[in-house]
Amino acid sequence: MVENIKKNILSLDLGKGSLGLAISRSGMLVTPLPNLRFHMGDYDECIKMLLKTIEYERIEHIVIGLPLFPSGDPCEMTPVVEEFILKIQPLFPKCDIVKVDERYSTVEASEMLHLNNKKSKKQKAVIDSAAAMVILERYLKEIGQY
Repeated sequence: MVENIKKNILSLDLGKGSLGLAISRSGMLVTPLPNLRFHMGDYDECIKMLLKTIEYERIEHIVIGLPLFPSGDPCEMTPVVEEFILKIQPLFPKCDIVKVDERYSTVEASEMLHLNNKKSKKQKAVIDSAAAMVILERYLKEIGQY
């Protein structure tokens, strides 16, 4: 049993025009939150929306998916996510920010949605938050809470 259970964890799946969110308030159960949509590449707009969620949910820990090629090498979104982290770290000094390998998280999320009778055409609105759930579940397994 984990002695110091991490709670109020927010998971992020950053895209070019959306941010998938998932939360674990208890440190054990993972719940999707609505995706944040913003103008493509306007991460300042995204950060403003994210700030409201972090304050409202009293977030203590942030987990962010780190995009990589299947080989493990950085891809075009890797530096975007790294820069995003550098922008949000000073805004949330009390939150620790952890990067989690997000390879195949969208594929896993799509499979999970299919199992819940969500057809491919209907997944677009929720796939980013479902991927954020996968990322958060990976993190919780990594730290022995899931």
